[in-house]
Amino acid sequence: MKVLQTANLGKGQSNKVSDIRYEIFDTLGDSQGAASNTGIYQMGGATSGTGIYGVELNLSTQFSGSILWSVNGSTNVYATEEIKIDQKMARYIHTGRWKINESTKQMIFYEDDNTTEIAKFDLLDKSGNGSVTEIFERRRNS
Repeated sequence: MKVLQTANLGKGQSNKVSDIRYEIFDTLGDSQGAASNTGIYQMGGATSGTGIYGVELNLSTQFSGSILWSVNGSTNVYATEEIKIDQKMARYIHTGRWKINESTKQMIFYEDDNTTEIAKFDLLDKSGNGSVTEIFERRRNS
C-alpha cells in the first residue's frame, strides 16, 4: 500500500534533499532496513526553502511501526512519526470501489483509485460454505 509520510525539519534544514534520510522501524523498534534517501523530496520543490520533506512508501497492509527522519552529518536533528496504515485502509474501504466476485464468492476492496486491490474476503453462509446470496460471515483472504 502506498503511504505518504512527511516531516517538518525546519527552515534551518531547508534545501538539503540529498542529506535527508529516513528509516522504518516496526512496533518493537527493530529497523526494517538501512536508512535511505530514495524518493525524498522537499515540499514546494528542491530549492523552495520549506524544510518540509516527504516520501511515498510502499508497505504491506499489515505493517505497523514508525518512520525516523534524520539529516546526514547532523547528530541532533531528528523527527519521528507513526505510520498509520490502518487509518488509510479504513478510508479506502469506505471510499474505494468494492466488488463481489460470484465465481470465487469473494468481496474485493480497492483503493479510491478504484483499480488497486487492497483486500479480499471470502463470503460464507451460516454453514461456512462460500455464498453470495446468504452471507453470514466474511473472512480475510488476503
